[in-house]
Amino acid sequence: MDGEKNDESDNKGSSEEIKDKENEQNKENEENKDEGNEQIKDKEKDEETEEEEVETEVETEIEEEIDDELATNAEQEERSEELKKAVRRHEYEFLRKAGIEGLTKQFGLTPEQFGENLRDNYQRYDVDQCEELASKEAEKYINKICTTPERALEAAVRMVGWQLASEPLVRKTVREAYFERCTILVKPTPNGIKMIDEQHPCHSIKYLSDKPVTDLQGEQFIRIKSALEDKNLVITLSDTIIGNTTISYLDEIKQLYYKDEFSNLVKEWNDLRGRAVDFAMKIIVNDLKRELTSRLLIEAKDCVLEQCCTKLYNWLKTAPYNPGDFSDEDEDDWHTSSGFRVFSIAFGPEMDIAAFGACIDIDGDVCEYIRLPHLLKRKNGYNERNALAKEDDIRRMTDFIMRRKPHVIVVSGESRDSIMIMEDLVQICKDLEEQEQFPKINVELMDNDLARLYCQSKKGINDFLDYPDILRQAISNGRRIQDPLVEFSQLCNSDEELLNLRFHSLQDQLNQQELLEALYTEFVNRVNEVGVDLNRACAYPYTQNLVQFICGLGPRKANLLIKSMKQNNQRLENRNQLVVNFHMGPKVFINCAGFIKIDTNALGDSDNYIEVLDSTRIHPEAYDWARKMAVDALEYEDEEGKPAEALEEILEEPEKLSELDLEAFATELQNQGFGKKNTTLYDIRHELNHRYKDFRVPYKSPSAEELFNILTRESPETFYVGKMVQVTVINFVHRKPRGDQLDNANPVRNEDTGLWQCPFCLKNDFPELSEVWNHFDAGDCPGQAIGIRVRLDNGISGFINIKNLSDKTVTNPAERVKRNGLIFVRIMKIDPEKFSVDLTSRTSDLQDKDGKWRAQKDAYYDHSLEEKDLNVNKSKIEKKKSTYQKRVIAHAGFRNIDFNDAEKTMINSEQGEVIIRPSSKGPDHLTVTWKVTDNICQHIDIRETDKQNEFSLGAKLWIGNEEFEDLDEIIARHVNPMAANARQILEYKYYKESFQGSKEKAAEYLKEEKKKNSKSIPYMFMPRKDLPGKFMLSYLPRVKVIHEYVSITQEGFKFRNKVHASLQHLLKWFKANFRLLSSGMGRNTPGMMSSRTPYMGGTTPNMMSVDANTIQKVAQNMNPNMLHNLSAAASTTPYGAHTPGGYSQGTPYSVNSYANTPYTPSGQTPFMTPYATPGPSTTPRYGNQTPSYHGSGGGRTPSQRPVPSQLPNRPPPGHNPHGQPVDWNKEAVAWAQNRGATSNGRDGRNTPRHGEGRTTPRYSDSKYNNSGYGEDRSRRTPRYDVNSPRQYHDYDNPRATPRSSRSTPKTIHSPTNMSIGGDQTPLYDE
Repeated sequence: MDGEKNDESDNKGSSEEIKDKENEQNKENEENKDEGNEQIKDKEKDEETEEEEVETEVETEIEEEIDDELATNAEQEERSEELKKAVRRHEYEFLRKAGIEGLTKQFGLTPEQFGENLRDNYQRYDVDQCEELASKEAEKYINKICTTPERALEAAVRMVGWQLASEPLVRKTVREAYFERCTILVKPTPNGIKMIDEQHPCHSIKYLSDKPVTDLQGEQFIRIKSALEDKNLVITLSDTIIGNTTISYLDEIKQLYYKDEFSNLVKEWNDLRGRAVDFAMKIIVNDLKRELTSRLLIEAKDCVLEQCCTKLYNWLKTAPYNPGDFSDEDEDDWHTSSGFRVFSIAFGPEMDIAAFGACIDIDGDVCEYIRLPHLLKRKNGYNERNALAKEDDIRRMTDFIMRRKPHVIVVSGESRDSIMIMEDLVQICKDLEEQEQFPKINVELMDNDLARLYCQSKKGINDFLDYPDILRQAISNGRRIQDPLVEFSQLCNSDEELLNLRFHSLQDQLNQQELLEALYTEFVNRVNEVGVDLNRACAYPYTQNLVQFICGLGPRKANLLIKSMKQNNQRLENRNQLVVNFHMGPKVFINCAGFIKIDTNALGDSDNYIEVLDSTRIHPEAYDWARKMAVDALEYEDEEGKPAEALEEILEEPEKLSELDLEAFATELQNQGFGKKNTTLYDIRHELNHRYKDFRVPYKSPSAEELFNILTRESPETFYVGKMVQVTVINFVHRKPRGDQLDNANPVRNEDTGLWQCPFCLKNDFPELSEVWNHFDAGDCPGQAIGIRVRLDNGISGFINIKNLSDKTVTNPAERVKRNGLIFVRIMKIDPEKFSVDLTSRTSDLQDKDGKWRAQKDAYYDHSLEEKDLNVNKSKIEKKKSTYQKRVIAHAGFRNIDFNDAEKTMINSEQGEVIIRPSSKGPDHLTVTWKVTDNICQHIDIRETDKQNEFSLGAKLWIGNEEFEDLDEIIARHVNPMAANARQILEYKYYKESFQGSKEKAAEYLKEEKKKNSKSIPYMFMPRKDLPGKFMLSYLPRVKVIHEYVSITQEGFKFRNKVHASLQHLLKWFKANFRLLSSGMGRNTPGMMSSRTPYMGGTTPNMMSVDANTIQKVAQNMNPNMLHNLSAAASTTPYGAHTPGGYSQGTPYSVNSYANTPYTPSGQTPFMTPYATPGPSTTPRYGNQTPSYHGSGGGRTPSQRPVPSQLPNRPPPGHNPHGQPVDWNKEAVAWAQNRGATSNGRDGRNTPRHGEGRTTPRYSDSKYNNSGYGEDRSRRTPRYDVNSPRQYHDYDNPRATPRSSRSTPKTIHSPTNMSIGGDQTPLYDE
């Protein structure tokens, strides 16, 4: 410790010497300074009192350690000389050291003089013009810093600018002008253009141009500031100020600094003066921008704070409920002189949560509660058990009301079920009035926002620890209707739970401590208006929270006072006992005495003196004046004991006080030196008329609008006319035709189809007129459609009139919308009483280009800038539009989407899902996108050849050099094997998807595994998003981690230029040959793989799957060109009725022990050879004869497809054998008729059905032989045997479980969910 003290003393000694040396240097510098420098010093001292001052910061850092305590003074002096002062100087300090102060004086006005000119707005002081030219005068001040006259003049301009900018009077004048005339510019960011829609609170101020800041209203700026923090808006305050008489305030103040003469000399100096003013204004305006922003934010927050307090005031200003007059009742239980009982019912949002009811006595205590588990069920419901249970709850409630005799019943406003419960209770009360002669009991609905918070608060849980939340809500609602002020004070505790109430949507932007203080101030005002009975607070603890709000107390003194009263077990009988018995200080007593009321009537016979005025708001200091007023009003003589008697008498006859001349009495008191007491005397008279009268507003039942807001949780700010919402279609509304309308009905016959149409429901499939009349007589006609019924998210029902459904005429709403579908609408009208809204879904109303429905925009809204941004966005969107050409391809997996939409669609799809889409390479290309794993998709390019026209599908499809017949073959033979192979890696135990191809993470993981077992060689697989279809194989043989790639192909796994049939074979080969790197491995860089497509189920639909009547109708009504194109596209789908890949026979392309997903034929492809069979089957290839099967019927099984040479030569579509053009309308009708005529027979192209001597090959439950026949020697489509075991690969995991069938790639249309007729894809877009 001594050493530390010595170090400190040495440091102090050295620092003192440094200070002495600095003082000597300062003295030398001061001797060289002139009067101008002294003026600048004085000015700088004045600037320290201003909020915008130019500071010169000098920071001195001294760091020194002295180890030798015996060092001499000389050594200490040497050390002090070595220390240097770290200085950070302002620009003004450097300019002053340049020695150009003399040049600044030649500008002709001091900053103080210019400030007075600016304040008075005229030249109070004239400019003292220098006789020399500025350039010549500047030559006198050339030095090492200012080496040229130009540099000296520039330094002088900047120095004068700093002097003007630092002058308080200049800053004050400019501040006033800037704050009054500043304008604001608001513009959205690119993100804000998307985020700020018409539902956003900043929509009306999204674009603002030159809006004066003085016109900002309410909380507008805090909303702008919030959007600025969210990076949705950009705000700019103006740099210029509008002048008093001109458009430029800067030009005006320059004139106050100019010399009004015409000469080159004056012109040169005026130019320098103008530059100095420009520089000063730039500095001042930049500072004022920050100050103005802060001030605007404070004003907006004050506005929000005021609105929060106003909402709390509206809650607290409500007086206790007035249950009515029960004085006519004979029983004492119904008297309300001391209070009233409440039966409160609360329920939860779910029907399975039991409701509770509680009876609150006159003191606020719970005397009994009841559980009602079936209260929310319907009496008239279809479920008789629920109806009986509801009747039982109603009976129990009736008994409860008869037993407890509540004066009022309260129902919590949880949802619209509250209305049903209120109706049940009203009926119960009516029955009791008629049967039991009960008085009328009102049923009220209470907003349960406070109750929900109280039941979860610490105080609520501590007060009713064993009660459920719903019962605590019921208790809170009952106490709230008894006294709202007491119940809201339950949230005023150390946990600040009061802030959990929602006072304003922007309350989170406020300082929470400031908000809490403002809310507590509102409590102080309301509590002291009402007064607090300390005796009742001690008797009923739940009312004690009010004591802390008595003026002069606070939480600490209030708790101490209550604690003292309880410990002494003494009640407060007069206000003087606060000082005598409870040792309250005089200042505190003076502050709080008038707000503590004592119920003198309840004290009864007491030994202590009872002061009648203690039951009033009259302060003890004014008791003598009250007594004198009572004596004067009764005209008593001044005798002993008369004032007390006068008070008692005047309280019984307070009307006599109106005869007093209080103004004369106030004048007399003023003459006696008590000051002006006019208001006090009038308050005393009012208080003697009504002792502690409650000035709060009487309770009112909620209006229809308030009831709507309570039950829907909406407000005028969140639910209003013109708002756009999304709704769900419930049903279609029809108007049933009347009898006279049916008699006068006039059905219409369609000349084209020959069918009759109902004139009401517009059903048009009646072949005979008599069937229309039967339709009427049977009551099957629902009538004319008049609109649709919808439901909003908040539970409100809505109605869209048929005329508001669309801008076009709509006769059948089902053609526009679907039941349970989602549509956007605008609110046209709100009916709070019916809890319904009228809506419109017309496009013109949704777009609202005329601004009829949207909220009114700001008066300074910049529409031109908004239009410009919209045009820019439109151009960007057009550029981003895909260059692909939409195609008409009838396939279940085809989508007219681009690359980005395909990947977004794949996010929620399962692994192996497929989308076929147009290609940006042109109309002769397609792209197949299939999902490899999460967030990774491959995109395959398909080249089409032999196309009949631009829109039709090519007869031949190519992926690289491999040919396919149709899209189903690509899915089945190319993509599905790849998807199955990919799943083998995805399901492998050492697959790490979370690493996402990160070599660093892989190396870290493998090294940790290596540490666990140094003799092992850890390895792992992980995907690469940039290389879809490739998986990185990382392993650690010794020290260095090696990364290689495994490619997924339809044949298997390609690794080191070698294809392995299964993952098991790959791993086996890898473990044996991981040291042998292939010669080309180091040269080959993995590239992007061509994408493959998983199977989506179903081939390209052909005309065979369409009903004949449908074809006939379409052919008669279709445009000939469209009919030609679609017919050509459908008819030229290559071998649409045959099985792809059925021409040749070769080695199996998917022969491994892993059970691949079988090719699933769709309803449009009755002939298809499965590419994988459980047995050693082979897949036919082109060029070889398929084994034939001879049987009756002339049909072909999947393996009996003829070779191309055996196929009949068919003419190209669109021409007949004679080379003449075909009339497709006639051909389609003839085809449909022929189709209907031969529907019972089978042509050579159809698969034989059961009973025709031939069946489609299927897997039976028995084992299969090599020929593929079952025990019955019938040929069936191969199916997996659900009873026979499958082969699964555990891949080095002996405990691996068989792979679930869920891992099979899903298909959009599988045989199980397709109709008999096949894929129902429409032939054309209606």
